[in-house]
Amino acid sequence: MSTDKESSAAGTDNRPPMLVESDYESWKIRIERYIRGKPLGKLIWRSIQNGPTPHPQITVTEGQGDAAVQVTRDKRDEEFTEIENKKELADIQATNILSQGLPRHVFNILNQTRTGKEIWDNVELLMKGSGKSLQQQKEELFDEYERFRAIGNESIHDYFVRFHKLINDMKITQLDIPTHQMNTKFVNNLPPYWAKYVTNVKNNKDISATTYVELYTYLKSYEPHDMKTLKKQEQSTSIVDPLAYLAQTTHYHAPTQTTTLPPPQYGPLTSSTP
Repeated sequence: MSTDKESSAAGTDNRPPMLVESDYESWKIRIERYIRGKPLGKLIWRSIQNGPTPHPQITVTEGQGDAAVQVTRDKRDEEFTEIENKKELADIQATNILSQGLPRHVFNILNQTRTGKEIWDNVELLMKGSGKSLQQQKEELFDEYERFRAIGNESIHDYFVRFHKLINDMKITQLDIPTHQMNTKFVNNLPPYWAKYVTNVKNNKDISATTYVELYTYLKSYEPHDMKTLKKQEQSTSIVDPLAYLAQTTHYHAPTQTTTLPPPQYGPLTSSTP
């Protein structure tokens, strides 16, 4: 189940994804997809990238006869064509969507910006200036990749989700890992109870010609059999010698034998005086 924070970051149909400063690169991708899914998505995104459309103008004739002159002026609202109305609405929505996707403290810094492009460019300057550099992000992600392992006997689905998110974050920062290395990493670090099927994959699949997603799908089909293997392993480890268990849990010590000495023997008392 996703948390409120995760839901806010992901966005909904009525509210754009919220910027998380530590996840700026991912937010850029999500907000673009959100915008492009809107009825005027192409126009909105164009407004953010290139700036708003200049105010439409019209040339009219003023005066009569010899005094008539051609004058160019801004169009009044009622003179807008349908496409000009759509472009203006897209410019307004560009500003509104980005504003709604910013945390309050970031919005307060940028509340004097008027267009979607100004907001977009200024957010990038803020995030690049205050956050970690791209190189730092790459180094941290690569370190996480190197240390990636299964957590106990987690399910293959949970394992795949963690791995897939890590690889996606690496792609966002343009940290490229060769396909065969990713695949090898994926299969070699599965929980131990998958060892039999990992061997099967290595013997029957070309690791360099497939993806870890396809490997996951292939392995997932064996999950019912693999769960039986795990259950047997858990049952075998749960059978222990009762005395050994008692010794480990209660520090049990066998009673030691003690030697009982016989009471001392005393002879009759005699006088030492003649």
